Amino acid sequence: MSNRECLLEEGWYLLKTKVRQELRAKENLENQGFDVFCPVYKQKIKGLLKEDVLFPGYLLLLLDLNKDMHKFHAIRSTRGVTEMVYFNRVTRELHNSARISKKQEDEVKSGVLLPKPIPNGDDIVDSIKKIVTVLNNKAEGVSLNKFSPGDRVIMNHPLFKHLEMTFEKNLSAYRGEILISHIKEQRQKDGSMQKTVIKKQRMKVRLEDLEKN
Repeated sequence: MSNRECLLEEGWYLLKTKVRQELRAKENLENQGFDVFCPVYKQKIKGLLKEDVLFPGYLLLLLDLNKDMHKFHAIRSTRGVTEMVYFNRVTRELHNSARISKKQEDEVKSGVLLPKPIPNGDDIVDSIKKIVTVLNNKAEGVSLNKFSPGDRVIMNHPLFKHLEMTFEKNLSAYRGEILISHIKEQRQKDGSMQKTVIKKQRMKVRLEDLEKN
């Protein structure tokens, strides 16, 4: 492992693959011990289920500094992989053509031209997995409906988790309508808290974002 590679950060990296060789590249990388994510989804075409790659030409690789650093150099030479995608302000093209400033040159020497992990990579991967689940369920005709009118629910979102919500109705196999009650709490003379509904709001939501309360 070189001194430059010591500057690498742990996280999800984006790899570019050869045309229609995403799964081949994934298998070759996994055979070397890397953790790789290639989102594959199902779609129904003329009544038949077909699997396809969600992002043609790309893979996601989770770099673990404890187990992967000694073999990092092998990623780009893996069969099916063309290159790692750089999330850098200074591009390799600028560096190679010497069209960079003195400050940028100093950044290059400090390792800025090393590939960077995807910002908020874990959250992005989790979101992609949810999208794949929805697409697969839709293709297979699986409904996400697990709520009945009147059910108390909560939404997996920090802006809405504290609000009182009631499931109203299904709009489709994947969407529904909820009633949000905005509550005002006021302390009474006896020390008890009185709740008053000051506003009600209906909202259309994805069923996958709801949980029973």
